[in-house]
Amino acid sequence: MDIEMQDKAVDLIAERIDIAIRIASNPDPSLIGRPIAACDSVLVAAPDYLAAHTPIRSPEDLTAHSCLSYKQFDRPIWHLDKGEEHAAVAVQGKLSANEATTLLSAAIQGMGVSMQPVYLAHSAIARGQLSVVLPDWQPKAMDIYALHPSRRNQPPAVRALLDALIAHFAGSQWAPVAI
Repeated sequence: MDIEMQDKAVDLIAERIDIAIRIASNPDPSLIGRPIAACDSVLVAAPDYLAAHTPIRSPEDLTAHSCLSYKQFDRPIWHLDKGEEHAAVAVQGKLSANEATTLLSAAIQGMGVSMQPVYLAHSAIARGQLSVVLPDWQPKAMDIYALHPSRRNQPPAVRALLDALIAHFAGSQWAPVAI
């Protein structure tokens, strides 16, 4: 088994990749796959950052803060839901990156507010390194997908890995975020 880690979507056929694990709301329709787990996100910031800046009481307050955003978006707009309410907030900040752990580290260092997957931010929240921002507002939910280019001529090892991933994540939940 060869593992290649990238935080960008690649052409599975051109790169000769048998299976990809991607977090998305709508995966590439040209690929075959299925969701293997939910990927909820949360807004977080270091307690020191929050203490030094104006309070964040509504999604619109984020416009006055340094928000750490994902580079693949031209203009970062965070979509948040609270029950039937929806907010689309254009955020700005001094740092963007194409990889979630970079933004997580920056948030822990007090550089701003970050939207993070719960599975990634949970331990930093539990240790008190990060605080949840706007806990009643939820970022758009996504899923973790196992994707592959074709069912034809699928090597047995790929099928076994896919079956193992599906079995592992069946019915499992990420640890809840303590607010």
